[in-house]
Amino acid sequence: MRIQVIGVDHRTAPLAALATLSDGEGLSRVLMARQADVAGAVLLSTCNRFELICDTDDSLGPERLRERVRDLVRELAPDVDERALSGLRADVGDAAVQHVFEVAAGMRAAVIGDKQVAGQLRRAYELASERGQCTGRLHRLCHDALTSSRAVASRTSLGAAGRSVAGVGLDMTGLPGGLRGRRVLLVGTGAFARVVLAELGTRRAGRISCWSASGRAERFAAHHDVVPLDDDGLAGAVAEAELVVTCSGNGAVLGAGPLLAGRPELAAPGAFPVLDLSLGGDLTEEARALPGVRVIGLEEVRDRADETQREVIEQAQQVVDEGVARHLAKERSRGADPAIAAMRAEVGVLVDREIARVRARESEEVCAAVERSLRHLAGVMLHTPTVRGNQLAEEGRGEEFFAALTLLGIEVDR
Repeated sequence: MRIQVIGVDHRTAPLAALATLSDGEGLSRVLMARQADVAGAVLLSTCNRFELICDTDDSLGPERLRERVRDLVRELAPDVDERALSGLRADVGDAAVQHVFEVAAGMRAAVIGDKQVAGQLRRAYELASERGQCTGRLHRLCHDALTSSRAVASRTSLGAAGRSVAGVGLDMTGLPGGLRGRRVLLVGTGAFARVVLAELGTRRAGRISCWSASGRAERFAAHHDVVPLDDDGLAGAVAEAELVVTCSGNGAVLGAGPLLAGRPELAAPGAFPVLDLSLGGDLTEEARALPGVRVIGLEEVRDRADETQREVIEQAQQVVDEGVARHLAKERSRGADPAIAAMRAEVGVLVDREIARVRARESEEVCAAVERSLRHLAGVMLHTPTVRGNQLAEEGRGEEFFAALTLLGIEVDR
């Protein structure tokens, strides 16, 4: 058996395509019901990724598994965007384990260091456990990956990297004198909008207006110091704003119309700053093409942020790599379990046989003393080969241990 991850994320498919996978929530259950070579499956489905973490038979190759997943998604979500399916990738064995650990730590998040990912993985794991979809191998993988993510959070400042991306982006706007007292239009009300808002607060920004294409501005304003806008108020907010920041992640929601309605001068060459921190881009092509708009995109910001966070990222990667190494060593050591069990069973039979022979000839008191002595001796004698067997398995030399047992006449059922 081995771990395989079949999935697609924000790097291999557009967010709009990923959104069409939401109807595939029953994928793990259906896959396990139909495929005997899939022993367990955890489905991690978020707005930025759709990944199936599977415990499969060694005979099931990644290409076959990917095809099965692709076919089932088409069946469960008939309206799926084919771009999402073409972005499906496969990780197998150690690479799959490394991937899960890095996802849990936020290393593969849209904004590196995103703490939400660990919570999403934990909920996916708990749901799979409740449904009886987790094998022992998946239990150990998810548990160790989540433990490693906590180590990253406690031993590094990677969790601040997401905030750094927003901060770096705001600094890249290059407004003379900074953002102190500046009027800002915020587009979006999600988790990253809260991060942006916090960064604006540290920079003492002035009046912040908030607009949401999904109509959530009022709800957001109830808990944050922003002025909510409806569609009718958008153009007026553009006219007043000295900076527009978008981070909705709902596709191209801000068009050229509201921008020109609020600032007709954007039709002429200029440099009005629009900071677009959305993965897929919140501006329409027409808005991006306006001569008076200077768009600062997420990729540009992340490149700059990665430069400032490189040391932190390297520290976090080291913590993750250490966690992966420990997990893989433990998993390899489990390869010796059948041999150790067979060895202990064989010795147990010999001890029981000798105790029975003594019981037929001696008193209960003598038998009890002999039994205690023999069982203690057996435990002492088995300790070293048990430890050595686990060590050999961790080193990938488990076959040597199995071969050594055959010299003692112990056959291992594998």
